[in-house]
Amino acid sequence: MSAKAFLASQRISLSLSQVRGTTDEQSTAAAIEWFNQLRRLGLSLPLGLVHDIGRIVSVPRAQLRIGQDLALLPAHRGVLERHQTLLAELAEIESIEQIASLRPPDKLIAVLIFKLLGTLAPTLPSHHLATTELPQGELPSADQGLNPVEQQQETQRHLAFLHELQQHASVLLLRAELLNAQAVRLLAMYDGSASVLSRISDDRIDLLELLTMFEADDLRDTVRFSLDLLPSVLEAQHISGAQSYPTGGYAGLLSRGSLDALLPSELASDEELFYARFAQSELLYLGRERQIEAPHPLHYILIDGSPSMRGLRQVFARGLALSLSQKLLRANLPVMIRFFDGRLHEAVRADYAPRKVLPYVLGFRSTRGRNYSRVFRDLHKELLTLCANRKTRVTLYLITHAECHIPVPTVTALRKLALIQAVFVRPSSELHLDYLSQLTKYQVISDEALHSEAVRKKQALDILSRVADTAS
Repeated sequence: MSAKAFLASQRISLSLSQVRGTTDEQSTAAAIEWFNQLRRLGLSLPLGLVHDIGRIVSVPRAQLRIGQDLALLPAHRGVLERHQTLLAELAEIESIEQIASLRPPDKLIAVLIFKLLGTLAPTLPSHHLATTELPQGELPSADQGLNPVEQQQETQRHLAFLHELQQHASVLLLRAELLNAQAVRLLAMYDGSASVLSRISDDRIDLLELLTMFEADDLRDTVRFSLDLLPSVLEAQHISGAQSYPTGGYAGLLSRGSLDALLPSELASDEELFYARFAQSELLYLGRERQIEAPHPLHYILIDGSPSMRGLRQVFARGLALSLSQKLLRANLPVMIRFFDGRLHEAVRADYAPRKVLPYVLGFRSTRGRNYSRVFRDLHKELLTLCANRKTRVTLYLITHAECHIPVPTVTALRKLALIQAVFVRPSSELHLDYLSQLTKYQVISDEALHSEAVRKKQALDILSRVADTAS
């Protein structure tokens, strides 16, 4: 199929769409964007279906109108009326209503459509792979790329696809009910705070990061726990408006400086001699007293992602890490988040790219076993570089379990470079680790506390208040 024929085919598909709203002039451009994003995920769908599903998950039901104003052709009426019924049922599902009320961004809409149809659509007999992405803007009319016979064939093919989809309506509706609206809400909260906290322009989440996040293990429990903690973390903070200014007198003579600090007696020199000495940097300048620059702080959150951190351990560890990073960020402190299992994994600088924190923490999956000796030996080498010449002051937050056995000499070496605060989650028995005395402080989360939502929340908030409030 030629490019023009492909565009004309998608135009025919769009003409069969059944969802209308108050901003139809913008809906086509949005549908093209969703179509292109889905193609990058490897999913090809008719543009009209992408338009309808995308509008339903992104626009509140009260602002939509399902059904066309134009009279339906008799050959089309049955399929399109059943399509309208399916769309109406989809829009009335509680999770869809909650998601639509949050107005998700385009990338998230594409991921939600993929979650609904990603494995279903390719199994339908009339499924057709897209040959190219669609250009932004208006599509050409159908008669520009197809003759009347071809137009009829493409119309029948799109109708056949909708008919086959209707045969799997129960699967589609069930998947819609299973969509995690709370994860979308949590993402919206992070996105709102990230717009203020981000320090770089390239703070965007890619499609695979979003998709990985929605396919993560224990997603619902972790999201629910995070939403329990975040309201307390995101409370308005009153920051003092006091400012400080450097003071101090002259401390000595320097061979470099600004002209306003030039030693007055130098101006008594002969003009040619003055310029010669200036060119050879032989002039003397008054040097002011200098304050010793304090090392830059870095708050390093290290999360155990090994196979031992599953179930409630994983829920508590990741929910606490998300909330701790948000509290530190809102205090304008630099934060690095990193997972480890058998090795140290890629880190995320939360203060540079806060939007990436949520997909990273929720979507991480362990790929190895555990090797604490190697992990913390590598961490020590990294901290040696960070703390060279006292340029960085590190506070390390370790979230792990009671079997995190680190060699004592390694912990002793780390203690010389960083303050270490640890949280040990759900020990199976009394905590016995040789290096506990080397830690700045540590907290133990018991099995009983994890099974009680109220106690679990209270202990997490207690950790956040005692750890983050003294972080600076």
